[in-house]
Amino acid sequence: MNDSKVALITGSSQGIGAGIAALLGSHGYAVVVTYKSNKDLADGVAEKIRAAGSNATAVQLDVTSEDSVKACMEQVEREFGRLDVLVNNAGVDNLSTIEDCTFDRWQTVTRTKIDGNFLCTKYALPLLKKPGKADLIVIMSSLGDKPDIEDIAYSVGTAGTMCFVKAMALALAKYGIRTNGVGPGETRTNNGYWQEKNLTSDETWEEFAKANPLGRVTTPEDVAQTVLSIVENPTQYWNGNFIYVNGGNHLQ
Repeated sequence: MNDSKVALITGSSQGIGAGIAALLGSHGYAVVVTYKSNKDLADGVAEKIRAAGSNATAVQLDVTSEDSVKACMEQVEREFGRLDVLVNNAGVDNLSTIEDCTFDRWQTVTRTKIDGNFLCTKYALPLLKKPGKADLIVIMSSLGDKPDIEDIAYSVGTAGTMCFVKAMALALAKYGIRTNGVGPGETRTNNGYWQEKNLTSDETWEEFAKANPLGRVTTPEDVAQTVLSIVENPTQYWNGNFIYVNGGNHLQ
């Protein structure tokens, strides 16, 4: 068992999730880094956290598999005995219209967002109850409010995610668990959908930045700092909120 606060971030072997894991680790949290398939990347994130002085472990997790989620939470129970922060970050995208989106791809996107939130929260709940107060943070986007017809599956998945945040804010408050959503804008990472749609050039990201009210794109560090601000907020009174980390892009 460990006396540090414990945080689990789904999909944290790279990108936004890795940024959140690293920052929480640098602030003394023991971190559970999870990965679906790339163990080496997850081990690398965990090793950097340990090198900075905090405890970290890498655990395989497929958020759409009930057995995988159960096994992950059982390992957290054995190693740490509690959970203070759960960040439901895992997500996939395919940037498809209704005409182009296959049913398999639709299910991959929506199940990761909706089923993944349900399964991870359900099986983490006994661990989240133990500290007496804890945080559930869900990574979402403004597409739940303003759907993109070029990204229909992710828009619908995000809308379900936003409803989930509201429901959990009401359902889990009696356990001292606060639930909030964090919504990044376009974030330059190595995620496959940027590569698949050939949105990787400096010129493309400069155009994203020009279209943003504050003139830049979101970084993983922006999202991580927002998560840290929520979990370390001195009032411990934020619950059921959506915090957009996108420079105001959700208003356009």
